[in-house]
Amino acid sequence: MATKKILFLLTFIILVLFASGCTGDLSAEEIAEQMQEKEANIQDYSYTMQMTSHFGNQTQESEIQFLQKKPDKMKTVTLKPEEEAGTIVVSDGEFIWTYDPKTNTVTKMEMPETPTQGETDYVGIISDLLNETDVSLLGMEEIDGRSAYLLETSLKDEEEGFRFTDGMKLWVDKETWMPLRYEIYDSGGDPMMELEIRDLEINTDIPDSEFVLEVPEGATVKTIDLGSFELPEEITLEEAREAAGFEFLVPEYLPEGYAFNYSMVSNESLTVPEEQTLETVILRYENDKGNIISLSETVYEKEIPEDSEAAITNYAENVTINGIDGKYLAFGDMKILRWEIEDIDLILTTSLEKDEVLRIAESLQETA
Repeated sequence: MATKKILFLLTFIILVLFASGCTGDLSAEEIAEQMQEKEANIQDYSYTMQMTSHFGNQTQESEIQFLQKKPDKMKTVTLKPEEEAGTIVVSDGEFIWTYDPKTNTVTKMEMPETPTQGETDYVGIISDLLNETDVSLLGMEEIDGRSAYLLETSLKDEEEGFRFTDGMKLWVDKETWMPLRYEIYDSGGDPMMELEIRDLEINTDIPDSEFVLEVPEGATVKTIDLGSFELPEEITLEEAREAAGFEFLVPEYLPEGYAFNYSMVSNESLTVPEEQTLETVILRYENDKGNIISLSETVYEKEIPEDSEAAITNYAENVTINGIDGKYLAFGDMKILRWEIEDIDLILTTSLEKDEVLRIAESLQETA
């Protein structure tokens, strides 16, 4: 199941089940109507989210305060981990403001246009979920002093291709139908992530002033113009060779059944500092089951930023690729390998096993 479908599941599967009483045979249209009716009664809410993520043999604890107010106001404040504490993201309905305390920098970005609630295809979302997922009600439990339904979901056996997750357990507040806890598992049944919602409050009339970012004294404010940013086109390998400003590498070895799909070349970024520029080439390979190998190669104008792909660096296993030190991370079925060849920063992402990942990396050669 694609990540987008997983996010839909987290948001909507609860309402699908309880709109139908877990036993009825309501149509998708009837379920959608009840979903919209229930959601319409919630005008604002706040909570503290505690999250544990598992990266291979490592774990990361996070804690975030979250506030949301209809129609388009949102705020998050990171409390943990310590290196990210104090990071604030605020949407005031017109702009998204992000404050990074490490650099004392505020980023201002115009909110992208999104479909209104009435334009969302609830029926299509529900139908996909019911067709692709098996759901069962396990009973009732108490979470943070609130009575909650305990649900278990799993992907249907006939689904092929990459599985970022294989199933989850969800605890759903009996009163508000909002999720209070998630446990997400990989295809081997090992935990990938646990999220728990604490101090949930609904319809407390959160003031608009909560969604205004006060720029700290001395902070640098950077404005990002999304209108000038375009996603790179999908092009052939030959076109990528002509467009790229550096000699990127291609794998000589691919597992049986995999073939080149497309390339993308980008020479701009919205995330690096203003004094830094980069160029990235992405090579994508795929087999007939939808399994993917993605190779990202980036060259920076200056040195590679220390915090680039920090999760890989901080929680990964040390490996060696042709005598070069690298970082290998397993997150569920997703495997990520990061290393450097001269001035090229490489990231290989796939669902293949570790020995195959390393074999692909060791076969990289310069383009002809």
